[in-house]
Amino acid sequence: MGGDRIELAHEADFRLGRLRVRPSTRELYHDDGRQEIVEPRIMQVLVALAAADGRIVARDTLTERCWEGRVVGEDAINRVISRLRRLADGIGQGSFRIETVTKVGYRLVGPNAGAENPAPDGAARRTSPVWRPSRRLLIGAGAAALVGTAGGALLLGLNRIGPSGEIEALMGQAALAMRQDTREGQNQAFGLYRRVVMRAPDFADGWGALALAYAAAAPFRASGEGRMLRQRAVEAARRAIDLEAQNSFALAALALARPRLGGWLEMDRALRAALASRPRDPVLASALSMTLAAVGRAREAATLQDQVGRQFRGPTPGYFYGRIMMYWAAGRLEEVDSLIAEAATLYPTHFALWFARFYILMYSGRPAEAIALAQNADGRPTGIDAEEFDAIVRVAGALQSPEPARIDAVIREQMGYARRGAGLAENAAQFAASLGRVDAAFEILRAYYFDEGFTVPEIRFSPEQGTYTPRQERQTNFLFVPSTANVRRDRRFEALVRRLGLEHYWAATGSTPDYRRHAGSVSTG
Repeated sequence: MGGDRIELAHEADFRLGRLRVRPSTRELYHDDGRQEIVEPRIMQVLVALAAADGRIVARDTLTERCWEGRVVGEDAINRVISRLRRLADGIGQGSFRIETVTKVGYRLVGPNAGAENPAPDGAARRTSPVWRPSRRLLIGAGAAALVGTAGGALLLGLNRIGPSGEIEALMGQAALAMRQDTREGQNQAFGLYRRVVMRAPDFADGWGALALAYAAAAPFRASGEGRMLRQRAVEAARRAIDLEAQNSFALAALALARPRLGGWLEMDRALRAALASRPRDPVLASALSMTLAAVGRAREAATLQDQVGRQFRGPTPGYFYGRIMMYWAAGRLEEVDSLIAEAATLYPTHFALWFARFYILMYSGRPAEAIALAQNADGRPTGIDAEEFDAIVRVAGALQSPEPARIDAVIREQMGYARRGAGLAENAAQFAASLGRVDAAFEILRAYYFDEGFTVPEIRFSPEQGTYTPRQERQTNFLFVPSTANVRRDRRFEALVRRLGLEHYWAATGSTPDYRRHAGSVSTG
């Protein structure tokens, strides 16, 4: 069976036994109320198999429809099939099973295994799903992307009741789509919020939420697209403020609709002013928390996350990731381990959570546990080249057995990665710092922020992923986490923060970053 590439945003909902499958949001809903979010590649393969209506699907067809025709190893397909079988045994409870037809392909077997009202060629209908609740935005960033979940975290509070039940449902669906922290989820949210304001043009929260979605997504798009999204964010925010002068979503969007690098003072002031009028607003509290993390005030940021968590606790990947990374930066390690354990039971192979778990194990004196995690092929996130796992295992191995020759080899490899993408450079700087190669870390940081020595492209990891960090969006959160402690101890760090404008922010706000609260933080090296 052939067919076009599977675009999850356009796939119809369908049923597998007692499971309701919603490809557009990558969700599985069991009739007993349980819910699970799966990775994009897993959902694509499930859609392809279900659309075949019991027929065999060749491996070549799967690569064409789910891997865009790219050459992938058998291990990649085998891992996805393995995950689907675990889902069938888990949340599926026998609703379907996957048969392997040796040297031919795979077949999905089970009650009602086909898509609802399938098209004549067996492909799932490419119409709007019957019901819509809500490559890696965060993957591999580990400690480097504390703001990476902004698109999800900032929208935890979007649960106000709109002017009608339909509008309320659309708002909830869009918020859930944003919390997927993927490009596809963001794009789906834009469309849903646009539908809200078309149907309720006088609804201030609709315009404000649309503005906030644009502003949250802009930093992770290519430069031109990011500028366009910022302009749209400002326009939508102004519409909201015309309707409601103190609309919290619009105020947060205006604060965030500016380049992140160097814009901390304006964002801090705008968000605090908004919070003064709405002190319990979780949207504003989350936005300010992300800003504080970017300027080295992680302890205050974590306290704000406590407030958000009390008001809107929900077992979403974005909820876990934001709190894990914020608490790690703040030194609240017992809570970090507890959250990681809880997240692993719900989302064991979620991209961002898996990498956060790996890096925190590696950086907290447990490299052997990190290596064991990565070597469990069945437990890895899917859709990622094996070489990416091999590379981070080599870093963990160098931390476990820090022989100079082994460290040298890792640093050479990571300097190459740093030239390939912004997210890779963020990781490489942290690896170098944690391995004691501070000169290499500063070499990467100068290139990352100032294009000195070499140029770091704005693409984060790969063209397939489709996320970016342009120069004006370069992140600073990872400068203040445990993995970069050696960088902060070096006197060159003070020159770096002055050049970035962080020193100006601290002076203007009368604040002190966490690392300066500890005596002897600057070395003579």
